[in-house]
Amino acid sequence: MRTLALLLILAPALFSCGQQDVRIDFGKAECAHCRMNVVDKQFGAALTTLKGRQYVFDDISCMVRHVGDGTIAEDQVTAWYVCDHAEPGKLIDATTAFYLHGPAFRSPMRGDVAAFSSEEKQQRAMVQDKTEVLDWAGVRELLMQ
Repeated sequence: MRTLALLLILAPALFSCGQQDVRIDFGKAECAHCRMNVVDKQFGAALTTLKGRQYVFDDISCMVRHVGDGTIAEDQVTAWYVCDHAEPGKLIDATTAFYLHGPAFRSPMRGDVAAFSSEEKQQRAMVQDKTEVLDWAGVRELLMQ
Protein backbone atom coordinates (compact mmCIF):
# COMPACT_ATOMS: atom_id res chain seq x y z
CA MET A 1 0.00 0.00 0.00
CA ARG A 2 2.86 2.32 0.81
CA THR A 3 4.43 1.68 -2.61
CA LEU A 4 1.18 2.52 -4.36
CA ALA A 5 0.88 5.78 -2.43
CA LEU A 6 4.46 6.68 -3.33
CA LEU A 7 3.81 5.96 -7.01
CA LEU A 8 0.71 8.14 -6.97
CA ILE A 9 2.72 10.99 -5.49
CA LEU A 10 5.67 10.63 -7.87
CA ALA A 11 3.73 9.92 -11.08
CA PRO A 12 2.95 13.59 -11.89
CA ALA A 13 6.59 14.52 -11.32
CA LEU A 14 7.80 11.77 -13.64
CA PHE A 15 5.39 12.70 -16.41
CA SER A 16 6.17 16.40 -16.12
CA CYS A 17 9.77 15.66 -17.13
CA GLY A 18 8.60 14.43 -20.53
CA GLN A 19 8.61 16.17 -23.88
CA GLN A 20 7.36 19.74 -24.06
CA ASP A 21 5.61 21.25 -27.03
CA VAL A 22 8.14 22.08 -29.70
CA ARG A 23 8.37 25.73 -30.55
CA ILE A 24 10.82 28.04 -32.25
CA ASP A 25 11.47 31.44 -30.73
CA PHE A 26 11.89 33.21 -34.08
CA GLY A 27 14.29 36.14 -33.97
CA LYS A 28 15.98 34.87 -30.81
CA ALA A 29 16.75 31.19 -31.40
CA GLU A 30 20.07 30.14 -32.90
CA CYS A 31 20.34 27.38 -35.50
CA ALA A 32 21.93 24.31 -33.90
CA HIS A 33 23.85 23.60 -37.10
CA CYS A 34 25.03 26.87 -38.65
CA ARG A 35 24.56 29.18 -35.63
CA MET A 36 22.59 31.77 -37.62
CA ASN A 37 19.59 33.45 -36.05
CA VAL A 38 16.34 31.62 -36.88
CA VAL A 39 14.04 34.28 -38.36
CA ASP A 40 12.22 32.94 -41.43
CA LYS A 41 8.95 31.36 -40.32
CA GLN A 42 8.48 29.61 -43.68
CA PHE A 43 11.65 27.55 -43.44
CA GLY A 44 12.34 26.90 -39.75
CA ALA A 45 12.73 23.33 -38.53
CA ALA A 46 13.17 21.49 -35.24
CA LEU A 47 13.75 18.05 -33.82
CA THR A 48 13.48 16.37 -30.45
CA THR A 49 15.63 13.62 -29.00
CA LEU A 50 15.01 10.66 -26.72
CA LYS A 51 16.35 12.70 -23.80
CA GLY A 52 13.76 15.40 -24.47
CA ARG A 53 16.23 17.92 -25.89
CA GLN A 54 14.94 20.22 -28.62
CA TYR A 55 17.09 21.57 -31.43
CA VAL A 56 15.98 24.33 -33.80
CA PHE A 57 17.24 25.14 -37.29
CA ASP A 58 16.91 28.04 -39.72
CA ASP A 59 16.49 25.75 -42.73
CA ILE A 60 15.41 22.15 -43.34
CA SER A 61 18.84 21.57 -44.88
CA CYS A 62 20.56 22.44 -41.60
CA MET A 63 18.41 19.92 -39.72
CA VAL A 64 19.03 17.14 -42.24
CA ARG A 65 22.78 17.80 -42.35
CA HIS A 66 23.05 18.08 -38.55
CA VAL A 67 21.80 14.52 -38.20
CA GLY A 68 23.37 13.27 -41.43
CA ASP A 69 26.81 14.46 -40.29
CA GLY A 70 26.39 12.49 -37.07
CA THR A 71 26.18 15.50 -34.73
CA ILE A 72 23.03 13.87 -33.38
CA ALA A 73 22.65 10.13 -33.90
CA GLU A 74 19.56 9.41 -35.98
CA ASP A 75 18.39 6.72 -33.59
CA GLN A 76 18.22 9.42 -30.88
CA VAL A 77 15.74 11.56 -32.85
CA THR A 78 12.15 11.03 -31.70
CA ALA A 79 10.46 13.63 -33.92
CA TRP A 80 11.27 15.86 -36.89
CA TYR A 81 9.38 19.13 -37.49
CA VAL A 82 9.28 21.67 -40.31
CA CYS A 83 7.39 24.92 -40.73
CA ASP A 84 4.41 24.81 -43.04
CA HIS A 85 5.36 27.18 -45.87
CA ALA A 86 1.68 28.07 -46.38
CA GLU A 87 1.19 28.84 -42.65
CA PRO A 88 4.47 30.44 -41.54
CA GLY A 89 5.57 29.48 -38.05
CA LYS A 90 3.25 26.46 -37.78
CA LEU A 91 5.31 23.34 -37.09
CA ILE A 92 4.21 20.10 -38.76
CA ASP A 93 5.55 16.53 -38.79
CA ALA A 94 8.43 16.50 -41.28
CA THR A 95 8.04 12.79 -42.03
CA THR A 96 4.50 13.22 -43.37
CA ALA A 97 4.79 16.68 -44.93
CA PHE A 98 4.56 17.39 -48.67
CA TYR A 99 7.60 19.09 -50.19
CA LEU A 100 8.61 21.23 -53.15
CA HIS A 101 12.16 22.01 -54.17
CA GLY A 102 13.25 24.74 -56.54
CA PRO A 103 14.57 28.29 -56.97
CA ALA A 104 11.16 29.80 -56.14
CA PHE A 105 11.78 28.80 -52.51
CA ARG A 106 14.78 30.81 -51.40
CA SER A 107 15.46 29.35 -47.98
CA PRO A 108 18.06 30.85 -45.61
CA MET A 109 20.79 28.27 -46.29
CA ARG A 110 19.73 27.73 -49.91
CA GLY A 111 18.32 24.27 -49.42
CA ASP A 112 15.35 25.76 -51.31
CA VAL A 113 12.92 23.16 -49.97
CA ALA A 114 9.46 24.18 -48.78
CA ALA A 115 7.19 21.97 -46.67
CA PHE A 116 3.41 21.86 -46.71
CA SER A 117 0.89 20.20 -44.43
CA SER A 118 -1.28 18.99 -47.31
CA GLU A 119 -0.96 17.98 -50.93
CA GLU A 120 -3.50 20.70 -51.80
CA LYS A 121 -1.25 23.43 -50.33
CA GLN A 122 1.73 21.89 -52.09
CA GLN A 123 -0.06 21.94 -55.47
CA ARG A 124 -1.12 25.60 -55.03
CA ALA A 125 2.52 26.61 -54.47
CA MET A 126 3.93 24.64 -57.40
CA VAL A 127 5.71 26.62 -60.10
CA GLN A 128 5.38 24.72 -63.38
CA ASP A 129 8.67 23.29 -64.71
CA LYS A 130 10.60 24.96 -61.88
CA THR A 131 9.76 22.82 -58.87
CA GLU A 132 10.33 19.23 -57.94
CA VAL A 133 7.85 17.29 -55.79
CA LEU A 134 9.52 15.36 -52.96
CA ASP A 135 8.66 13.25 -49.95
CA TRP A 136 10.67 13.11 -46.71
CA ALA A 137 13.07 10.45 -48.03
CA GLY A 138 13.64 12.51 -51.19
CA VAL A 139 14.28 15.67 -49.17
CA ARG A 140 16.86 13.92 -47.03
CA GLU A 141 18.59 12.42 -50.05
CA LEU A 142 18.67 15.76 -51.88
CA LEU A 143 19.97 17.76 -48.93
CA MET A 144 22.73 15.32 -48.05
CA GLN A 145 24.33 15.61 -51.48
